[in-house]
Amino acid sequence: MERDGEREGQAVVEKIMLEGGGTLSLREDGPRVHTEARRQNDGQGLYKVWLRGGGKGRLLLGTLVPEGGELVLSRTLSRRTLEDAGCWPVAGGRAVMAYPFTEESAGEWYWEEEPWKLVSDPVLVQAARSWGPLLVQRGGEEVRLAASFRGGGQFPLVPLFCFGTVGQIRGREYVIFLFDRQGTPKMPYNLEKGGNPKAVDQSR
Repeated sequence: MERDGEREGQAVVEKIMLEGGGTLSLREDGPRVHTEARRQNDGQGLYKVWLRGGGKGRLLLGTLVPEGGELVLSRTLSRRTLEDAGCWPVAGGRAVMAYPFTEESAGEWYWEEEPWKLVSDPVLVQAARSWGPLLVQRGGEEVRLAASFRGGGQFPLVPLFCFGTVGQIRGREYVIFLFDRQGTPKMPYNLEKGGNPKAVDQSR
């Protein structure tokens, strides 16, 4: 994460580089904090911006909308709202694709801050809530969730242990879980056919 500060009149404007592309400007005004997020309009999908605190605090800032060739989001929040969400002071932010516009972008992996909304079983909902953001890939009638994983570390989404396969995404190791559109877990194809559990799609 990169951040910078500059003066606007008597107020200091802090600028943060968003994960996923774009910038986030923050300006304090007494008990209020003015925010403005900007991102290149790549035409690939609908993007939302999330704020992140120093711990596990996260807050949905809103949806970026087209404006002058860019995607822009301006919102004023109370400092109390940010504090209650564990996002004050703001430690960073992320722009995530919430809805793909094209078939090409539909196959891309993107970060989902609320992955529990994509699963149906209450036990899995709780497991996803406790783990945090996951990578998501949508395609046809299937959805894949991917959690960062290192050998010897804590296994993500423990109730789905038998459904996970380990593979590479963008050069990093993840455990990947397959679901249908209704949020029901599916056995990976390679396990159905008696293949190697570590063999997964490593594209993108």
